Amino acid sequence: MKDNWDENRVRKEAGIEVAKDDWIDTRHFGLLYLRAEHRDEVAPWWVANGSSTYNDAAQRLSAAFTNLRKGRAKFPHFKRKGQGGSVRFLGPAVRLVDSHHVRIARIGELKTYESTRKLFRHLERGTGKIVAATLTQRGGTWAVSFTVEVAQMVPATRAPERIIGVDVGLTTLYTGATPDAEHVLEVANPRHYVKSQKKLAHAQRVAARRQGPKKGAAASNRWKKANGRVQTIHAGVANARKNLLHETTSMLAKNYDVIVIEDLNVAGMVKSPSLAKHISDAAWGEFARQLEYKTKWYGSALVRADRFYPSSKTCSQCGTVKATLSLDQRTYHCGACGLVLDRDLNAAINLARMGLPGASSGTGRGGEASPAQQKLVATARPDEASTETPLAVGA
Repeated sequence: MKDNWDENRVRKEAGIEVAKDDWIDTRHFGLLYLRAEHRDEVAPWWVANGSSTYNDAAQRLSAAFTNLRKGRAKFPHFKRKGQGGSVRFLGPAVRLVDSHHVRIARIGELKTYESTRKLFRHLERGTGKIVAATLTQRGGTWAVSFTVEVAQMVPATRAPERIIGVDVGLTTLYTGATPDAEHVLEVANPRHYVKSQKKLAHAQRVAARRQGPKKGAAASNRWKKANGRVQTIHAGVANARKNLLHETTSMLAKNYDVIVIEDLNVAGMVKSPSLAKHISDAAWGEFARQLEYKTKWYGSALVRADRFYPSSKTCSQCGTVKATLSLDQRTYHCGACGLVLDRDLNAAINLARMGLPGASSGTGRGGEASPAQQKLVATARPDEASTETPLAVGA
């Protein structure tokens, strides 16, 4: 493809007319026809793989060229090797045998570690369909993830009776409060990455002394084993972080009708050299992303406070707004009414009151807060609902 483009570009610069047929078709079927024309020449082993993998690869490459043409991405590159990988199979190439076995074309029947009975029941009833499945190797383990279409009943919108404001932080990961100043949620920051740094550094030093992959030389088996231990540590940190995130967001979406959070500029905050590691470990952006779709699932609503709303600077008792409040001041002291309160709890109370009917957010950085319309991100139009008992956070 690149050679074709370069050749046509040179011809155009030389004043030679380039016809439309001289360009290789970058659409999905055009790429499939091109592959079928040259597959015996460049990839005589193509019969060993399922056809859906080539079909999916052509779809992805076509999308990559479309993104390049529209200026959304750079020229596509080959998938990186040496540190795990993934392959995607389209629907007909994957099926569930039962609740613990999946059959993949050209691979055969595989036993799953976790039960897939919920998906299997949907397939049995005819209320679900597997669109695709992705087989991934990460951290020395294999995982299969399904893209499915599932028919679900849309529950009615819940009345805004139970409201909670959630303030995120680094000392206390999540602090939640109701509009009447009741402290209902406090999740300590487990600092998964920080706790694993010593073990990770040792594993990385061992891997650095092995012969890794480089141009003209394959990685040694000892490097593969050492690098697998590094990936296992990273995977353990990521899994522990995801587990806490899912427990917390599911509990909030099931138990509260309105959840109010701050609209934080996480991408800008991680540019701070002293806080980047800790903010990334806290995963504030992922917390908001999960709340956004889970509130749709369970019929609740998500409200994002304005980015410049001074929730930490505002007194939850008298409404006075401080001009400045440094990060190291963990207790809020109000000079007007004498309130002394934990900084995060004070912010959570202010956020919760924004979820009351008719409430509005402020955008002032200090002094008197100016009213602004609050952003209602996720109205109650869920795609899925559940009546399961909420999980205890941190269990």
